[in-house]
Amino acid sequence: MQTFLSTRSIWLTDYRFLNDKKELHQGLSSFLTQLPDDQRASFKRAFRWHDMWHYQCVFSLSESPKILSQWRAYASDGTGMAIGFERIFLEHAGIILVDCRYEEHESYASELRVKHAEFLEAVHQASGQHKAENDFMDWIEGNSAGFNALCADLIALKNPAFAEEHEVRAVWSRSIREITLRTAHDLIIPYVAAKIWPDDERPTSMAVVVPEIWLGPKCNELNRIALFAMNMGLSISRHDCGYV
Repeated sequence: MQTFLSTRSIWLTDYRFLNDKKELHQGLSSFLTQLPDDQRASFKRAFRWHDMWHYQCVFSLSESPKILSQWRAYASDGTGMAIGFERIFLEHAGIILVDCRYEEHESYASELRVKHAEFLEAVHQASGQHKAENDFMDWIEGNSAGFNALCADLIALKNPAFAEEHEVRAVWSRSIREITLRTAHDLIIPYVAAKIWPDDERPTSMAVVVPEIWLGPKCNELNRIALFAMNMGLSISRHDCGYV
């Protein structure tokens, strides 16, 4: 919260460092089963190189501020706060917003095979034409947008055990040259900071990007006074669900 309000940026973390260790690759596995053998082999060869040099960074959101399990797990057992973002400003920053899919993964993967059919065929043709790995890597880099678009679709697939979170994923595909590192516990974590509101804009205008902030059920009421002091003009509510 404090980092966002002071920097006007959000941090998006490489998908391999999220809570669900099967992120993206679970979707990729379902997707690959939909492809013919020759196309599957070509895509796996290509994706291995793309995944090495490009990072699919994710910032997790929820459709609702009223899910108690979310407050317990992600807001210090209800003592924290939740930021409500205006969707259009995230998209304006170049971030793709994806609604998570918890069911019918196979049918969704089949839809993606049709949606990305032209790109998949281009990958297969390029794999046949570029036998040398260096040549193929150059082709992959020149067509990274196609891989990133497919990754954004695949990262929507999530384990049904997380369904109650109603997650919306902010996805930003960046090259390895744009990645920053931070440490947490015993990990070095790749991430990228996305600026979603200019530094030279007045604090009061921030409310168009963040129209509301929710205090958790155990959040200290003094935090409301501190937020008002920032003069951002946003709405401050409390999720009062009786959890103490």
